[in-house]
Amino acid sequence: MAGSRPVRSTATQAPGLTDKLTRWGQAVVAAPLHLMTLGHRTPGSFFAVAPDSWPGDAVSGQRLLSGALAACGETGSIAPSDQDPAWQRPSASDLWLGALNGFAWLRDLRDCGDPAGAGLAVRLVDDWIEREGRWSAVTWRRDVLASRIVEWIRHYDWLATAADPAFAGRFVHSLARQRLHLKRASRTGLAGHEAVAALKAVIFADLAFLREGKNYEKSLEQAVSRLARFVKRYVLHDGVIAERAPHLQVVVLRHLLDVRAALASAEHKFPAELGAAIDRLAPMLRFFRHGDGGLALFNGTWEGDRALIDLALARSGSGEGAPAMALASGFQRLAAGTSLVIADTGSPPGRGMDGQAHAGTLSFEMSAAHERLIVNCGVFPGAPTEWRRFMRFTAAHSTAVVDDTNSSEITDHGALEYRAGNVLVDRAEDQGAQWLDMSHDGYRSLFGIIHRRRLWLSPDGGDLRGEDMFTGPEGRLVTSPDKRFIVRFHLHPAVKATLAQSGQAVLMRLPSGRGWRLRASGAGIGLAESIYLGEEGRQRRTEQIVLVGQIPAEGAAVKWALTRMEG
Repeated sequence: MAGSRPVRSTATQAPGLTDKLTRWGQAVVAAPLHLMTLGHRTPGSFFAVAPDSWPGDAVSGQRLLSGALAACGETGSIAPSDQDPAWQRPSASDLWLGALNGFAWLRDLRDCGDPAGAGLAVRLVDDWIEREGRWSAVTWRRDVLASRIVEWIRHYDWLATAADPAFAGRFVHSLARQRLHLKRASRTGLAGHEAVAALKAVIFADLAFLREGKNYEKSLEQAVSRLARFVKRYVLHDGVIAERAPHLQVVVLRHLLDVRAALASAEHKFPAELGAAIDRLAPMLRFFRHGDGGLALFNGTWEGDRALIDLALARSGSGEGAPAMALASGFQRLAAGTSLVIADTGSPPGRGMDGQAHAGTLSFEMSAAHERLIVNCGVFPGAPTEWRRFMRFTAAHSTAVVDDTNSSEITDHGALEYRAGNVLVDRAEDQGAQWLDMSHDGYRSLFGIIHRRRLWLSPDGGDLRGEDMFTGPEGRLVTSPDKRFIVRFHLHPAVKATLAQSGQAVLMRLPSGRGWRLRASGAGIGLAESIYLGEEGRQRRTEQIVLVGQIPAEGAAVKWALTRMEG
């Protein structure tokens, strides 16, 4: 797959005084000596909040029993060792260390089917407590710390079945220190799904120590109120989270369901704002699911765990179906017969929410019944660093690329600059047929080009027609003519594609034997290599259909038709 090269300047404005002070404050909290200020008073009471009810993976649990953790594409030993302590192993990636120190794998040990799992879990928790005084940026990172606090609290009853009588004291003492650190570290700089996770952890810890007195009661009220205010803004009116990433849609929904369960277990009121957010999140999670039950691959998403998605939706209590459109965030869904098209018709996430955002404006995916046909390349946690960057490029999406340039610039520090803006969409329906008319100006500043895309889906879903146009703004001429455009259709790895009709069409066969044909006019048509990272832990070779042409000063247009082949 050809990569896009950002050509815009990556210069950014110097950070303001507020940003500098925020970073200084975070650095103070992150300093090793800070651990010495967390106090040594152990709370006298502890309440095990809402035991964890999410299912674990028995295979992963058995692997843990054998001494290894597989996470984020990496497998490493977890055996306690003075020479090579796993918690801070220099040779391990930050992703793997984050997964280890986050302790979400406790549920895998719990559900592995072997009673020895609880004993190993207690030994590992004790080993972490013994070594916690050693500072590690990953160990005490906010997202990792938040995960560890929640997992320890929710698994306490299970851990206690295999622990010695003194374990409770060690456990509660460490937990209280971690709670205080998280509260200090979360005073500023929280954004996106990390904010939900951190505030959830504070709520869990305050509930656990609620019987200790008014300080914990006040802290709990503040954390719940802060979460409610944040979520009211963060979950948009249409139910999509501000990062516009389907996989994070699942994460945030699970966090809020956990908070609801925890507050209920303590007979504490669940704010109406959080309940309303759950009611908005669930239908939009259905919106992002293809016919196979997995997620559409926008903004760093992979297909995901279908059973976990089903469970989260069931626990949400929302029976509302997937809507046809999400106007606030900018997504559209066309469904007819057995065909489903999901399109990104909105501007990329704003500053602070764009650290993992992709330059995939106007890209679309298509599935037929339970089989994926047209996809974006996607990306899974633990993919090699360079691949994670490449998969953010416009060329890794089923949309058009001009002059091998991203429609939104991806800077060296990971944020987006010169993002595709003025993303416009118009939707219409006529006698069962559905239309989308979309455009963005991501190439205007460089080349004086507006990309406009039209999609039309027939009433029976057997015919998807499109037109991609490259024109000057407001009818003017293109200021940088003769640039090459490529319209890409990345194919799912299960699709077999061949050129046909003397190179004028591409025939595609799905695993079920169903066939589709793509024809085009206004551009040359061909097949090229591509890669698919939509399945966690796998890099799969696949192909892409490419429509290639030049853009003269008066603009260019390419029309294409994707048609189901009967018989």
